[in-house]
Amino acid sequence: MKRITVVCLVVLSVLFIVVACGEEEASSRVQVTQSSGYKPNLPPVPSIPTPSVPETYSDGSYSVYGLRKNVGKTMGTQVEVTAYIVSIYEKPECPEDKTCHVMMPHLYLADEQGEKLSKRHIRLVGFAQSFKEMEEEKERAAKGEKAEELPEGVYLPPVIWDWRQGHKYKIKAAFVNRSSSGFMDTDGLLEYKGHECLDCPAEDETSKKKRR
Repeated sequence: MKRITVVCLVVLSVLFIVVACGEEEASSRVQVTQSSGYKPNLPPVPSIPTPSVPETYSDGSYSVYGLRKNVGKTMGTQVEVTAYIVSIYEKPECPEDKTCHVMMPHLYLADEQGEKLSKRHIRLVGFAQSFKEMEEEKERAAKGEKAEELPEGVYLPPVIWDWRQGHKYKIKAAFVNRSSSGFMDTDGLLEYKGHECLDCPAEDETSKKKRR
């Protein structure tokens, strides 16, 4: 009987300690209350307005906006795009004792002259394989030399060096995600096939017709 009484006292003591610890733990918890009427002061989500250009022009050529809006039918096809040259990649100056990364020649087109929003730019590639080729072609043109005629059936990539930033061009190109030279863009890029300058000075008329 005495043993049972001792056991009961021990069990009650343990239960008392557990309940006391539980009450202490509960009282130490952080009480979180939800305040009513609070509204977070966040800036509005910026929106990009729709470009004020048509999807296609009267001659059937696309705007950059229209080209991408109709990506379902334009991607992977040869297209004509009318747009302005907004920037031209330039060969970086490199010290003689260093090796610098130089990309292949390329430039960017946009629907508006001087467009700053890069999301509205589209890259044009494939009009020259290297800056050395462009420099050599420019020297030949300055001397009045004609390009060598190639045998029938032989084709070499074009070398266009006389682009004019800020001017309006009609570009013939393939609209692709990846060019044959390795350029990639999920929004698409243009691989050069031909061009015409629409607002270049009259003395550039011959270059406007080059490789249409």
